[in-house]
Amino acid sequence: MIESTPPGTRFPLDSSRDPDIGANSLQNYQLTPNPLFSLVVKESPDGRKHAELLLEKNLDREKQRNHHLILTAVDGGDPVRSGTAQIKIDVTDANDNPPLFTKEIYKIRLLENLPEGSLAFQVKATDSDEGTNADITYCFSHIANSARQTFSLDPKTGDVKITGPLDYEDVKYYEATVEGKDGGGLSAHAKVHIDIIDVNDNAPSLTLLPILNPVPEDSVPSTVIAVINVRDRDSGDNGEVTCNVDGDLPFRLAVSPLQYRAVAAGAAVHHGGEEAAERCSQPRPLRPGSLGRSSSRLIRSLAVSAAGRAASGHAVRSRAAARRGGRRERTAAEPESGTGTGAGGGATV
Repeated sequence: MIESTPPGTRFPLDSSRDPDIGANSLQNYQLTPNPLFSLVVKESPDGRKHAELLLEKNLDREKQRNHHLILTAVDGGDPVRSGTAQIKIDVTDANDNPPLFTKEIYKIRLLENLPEGSLAFQVKATDSDEGTNADITYCFSHIANSARQTFSLDPKTGDVKITGPLDYEDVKYYEATVEGKDGGGLSAHAKVHIDIIDVNDNAPSLTLLPILNPVPEDSVPSTVIAVINVRDRDSGDNGEVTCNVDGDLPFRLAVSPLQYRAVAAGAAVHHGGEEAAERCSQPRPLRPGSLGRSSSRLIRSLAVSAAGRAASGHAVRSRAAARRGGRRERTAAEPESGTGTGAGGGATV
């Protein structure tokens, strides 16, 4: 009997035989009490009685897969004689249960440096039906093209793998809807929200705007020589940088909220010129064992003597903080120590 059988359905039962006649013959049928089934006894025109099993309520195979009843036939003799028969009812499955996801919303956090082919997460749905009615296949029902190019969903296992590059600086999160459908056509849906976590995967970039080149030998202190823009595509603390000039030179960095400037220090600029490295690096790592990224650039600024001879050079080095956060770009002001710290910037040399 299929579990979707509607209440009120009747099932004829085999008739009992009694060779006696009259009052000693078959008189009635009885059924063991059961909340789902009852017995209807009918009499044919020739006086014979037969029984029908009546379904009173809905069946639920997931609650009870089979039922055992006893049918008793009694005669009218004295003493009363009876016979019994067992009725075994197996309830077969109907696709009356849709799939059910383990979560309504899957909230996922992924590092942006996870390689392609990595397992990102798994969606899972269950179905209390059996057989093909419990076989679930998965698919994305609503998903943006950018997410479809970045993630794949296994229709059998629900595994979601990374199939494209993750880049926090380009896309910070993805959203999609997953569908689970059973073999009978019933379906369920779950939301997926994926946050991409920034890692320090971008070195600072340096651009130089020379203001004085060549640099006159008689330049007074605080003369602006060049502006250096430092930019780090990482966010937050990962975009914080510090800059400094390597070497004992007559230059120092001045830092402002908008730019780094390299200015002439107290000592005169000698006619032979100078060569040094300016370095921009992380102030301090956020996580133990994490490393910042650095970059450098050679800056050629010519120092001119009274006779007109000139030659010098500076190299700028930049190193980003190994921390999380937003993209920064700025230029810098004048620190007392000669070292500038900022979220990306410009330095004047």
